[in-house]
Amino acid sequence: MKPKNKLDNSFASTVSGWGDPRFAARARFIPIPGRLDKVPRGKFSFADEARLFWRVLRAARQERVLLLFSSRGYLKPELLATAVIGLWPKRWRPDIIFYGEMYEPNTDWRRFIEPLLMKLADRAVFRYAVHSQAEVPVFAHLWGIDESKVRSCSFYHKKAGSGVTVTDKPRGRHIFAGGTSFRDYEPLLDAARLLPDHEFVIATNRLDNHPQIPPNVRAGLVSPSEFDTLIDTAAAVVVPLRRDVHRIIGMLTYLQAMWAKKPTIVSDTLGVREYVADGETGLIVTGTPESYVAAIEWVLDPANNGRIQQMCTAAHRAVNQQFTIENHVSRLLAIVDEALETVPAQR
Repeated sequence: MKPKNKLDNSFASTVSGWGDPRFAARARFIPIPGRLDKVPRGKFSFADEARLFWRVLRAARQERVLLLFSSRGYLKPELLATAVIGLWPKRWRPDIIFYGEMYEPNTDWRRFIEPLLMKLADRAVFRYAVHSQAEVPVFAHLWGIDESKVRSCSFYHKKAGSGVTVTDKPRGRHIFAGGTSFRDYEPLLDAARLLPDHEFVIATNRLDNHPQIPPNVRAGLVSPSEFDTLIDTAAAVVVPLRRDVHRIIGMLTYLQAMWAKKPTIVSDTLGVREYVADGETGLIVTGTPESYVAAIEWVLDPANNGRIQQMCTAAHRAVNQQFTIENHVSRLLAIVDEALETVPAQR
């Protein structure tokens, strides 16, 4: 490992930095193959995943601190590289910060390999940066990690704090829901059956070939731009999340709905209450069909228009002030600084 200047506060990163100049001034970016740097992710390419794996290992021989993204690719090359680094003698290892959506255990054959990978990777990881404080004890217990190594770093909306103005948009007729990962659409379909006079649009492929889609529900994948348009024109946005998950989920969708000043209804899952204040910036429900029906009927009742407008305005303000890229980067750099303070400047 090459010696570093004692005052050097730089680090290597597979995280982009979101164009923040403070991040760019300090980060040495590890190049990411283009097909691994897309959302949604592209087709599997073993060559690309292997290329990133070796780039991380090479950077680990040269740097004091690495900031790595947790969930990129199909094989998770950054996690695999970190597991290999965990086998190195301690004096050769950089301190690694693992950032992003952490792992939900698989139920197939991978469940036998994952604990070993996490145990090896944990030897090299200095900090885990998750997206909610509620995840900290859950993630630590789930994988047998020292809870003192886990930090929270709230997620962001890409336009929050940018000075972009969002006008109050007319509320259309449809109830919108969307997303694929960790969604539970069956209770929402049951709610749609109980509300036959209301139109539901569900942007997902999770319901493809579903045998019992109610006639008032239109379901199927849409483009990202149409996804945003369907939120902007909705009467309300429902985010029906699974409740048996050990990590925060769905925040991209409900932050977008809150930013767009739409009545936002979210099922009560891990970390949601750190982003949504029930009754103030959105409605948090139990996730039963009856809870969705009650919330939808409430937001569609003209007698509640005044309270709904206040809620939507407060939701937009909360996103614009709290969940900004600037705040996100500030918190992430503070975690990086923890690592730099503990790692010797020369190895």
